[in-house]
Amino acid sequence: MSDMGIWLGIMFAVLSCTAYTAAAVAQRRLAVRVTAPLTGRRQVVGLLRHPLWWVSLVFNGGRAGFQVAAVSFAPLTVIQPLGVLVLVFGIPWSARLGGRRVSRAEWRGAAFTVVALGALLAVSVTNGQGGVLDTPDSVLVGVGTTALLLVTAWGAGRVPSTAWRSYLLSGAAGVAFGVSSATVKTSVAVIADTGAAGLAHPATLATPVIAILGLFLAQAAYQGMDLGAPLGITTLTNPVAASVVGVAFMGESYAGGWVGGAVALVSALLAAHGIRLLTVPQGTARTEAVADADRRHDSMPS
Repeated sequence: MSDMGIWLGIMFAVLSCTAYTAAAVAQRRLAVRVTAPLTGRRQVVGLLRHPLWWVSLVFNGGRAGFQVAAVSFAPLTVIQPLGVLVLVFGIPWSARLGGRRVSRAEWRGAAFTVVALGALLAVSVTNGQGGVLDTPDSVLVGVGTTALLLVTAWGAGRVPSTAWRSYLLSGAAGVAFGVSSATVKTSVAVIADTGAAGLAHPATLATPVIAILGLFLAQAAYQGMDLGAPLGITTLTNPVAASVVGVAFMGESYAGGWVGGAVALVSALLAAHGIRLLTVPQGTARTEAVADADRRHDSMPS
C-alpha cells in the first residue's frame, strides 16, 4: 500500500468525520426544536417534517460514502483512531450554535475521551483478514441486532434519568452503525458476485433497517442532552460492535492480544470518566449561556 494511498485514506477519513460531526450537530439542533420524546407516531411524523432531519440524513450519507473510500485506501488501524475527531470538531461547534461557551469540565471530558478513544480504537481492531457474513449468520446478525435495538429503545423509554436514557440510546445507535458496516461489506461483496440477486440477501435487507434504527436512536439520545456524551458513547460503541461481529461471524481475529485487552479496559474506564464530564443537560447548558450573558452585561460600562 503506497504512502499516497494512505494519505488519501486519511483525507477521506477526515471528510467522513466532518460529515458525521455536521450530521450530529444537526440532530442535536433538531432535538432542541423537537423536544417531545420519540415514543409515538405524532412525534416521529413531526420529526420527519423538519428540514434538519433531512439535512442530517444528507450528511450521514456523505459520512458513509467517505468512510467506504477511506477504508479502500488505508487500513483500519489508520482510519479507526481518526474517529475521535468528531468530538474535537463537534463539541465546540455545538456549543457555539447553542450560544454558550464550552465549560472547563467539557474540555477536560473531551480530552479524557479523545485520548481514551484513540487508545481503544487503536487496539480494538481485527486483523482484517476475514470474509463476509454467510446467509445464516446474516439472518442471525440482522434479526438479533434489530431485536436488541428495539428492546433497548423500549427499555430506555422507561428510564427516568435523562442522562442514562441518553447513554442507552447512544450506545444502541453505535451498535447499529457498527453492525451496519459489517452488513454493508457483505452486501457489496454479494452483489458484486451475484448481481441483482444480491439485493435479496439477508445482509442487504438488514442494512437499511439497522441503519435507520440507528439514526432514530441517535436522534432520541440528543433529547435533553448536549452533544458530547451521546456522541462520545456512539463513537466508542461503533467500532467495538463492528469488531465483535467481525471476530464472531466473519472469520477475523482480534489483533490486540492480552496487552491490547488490558489497554482497552483502562481506556474504556477513562472514556467513561470523560463521558461523565461531558454530560451537560439542556437546562444546564441554557443556564450557563444565560449566566455568561449576565456576566458580560455586568462587565459593560454604564
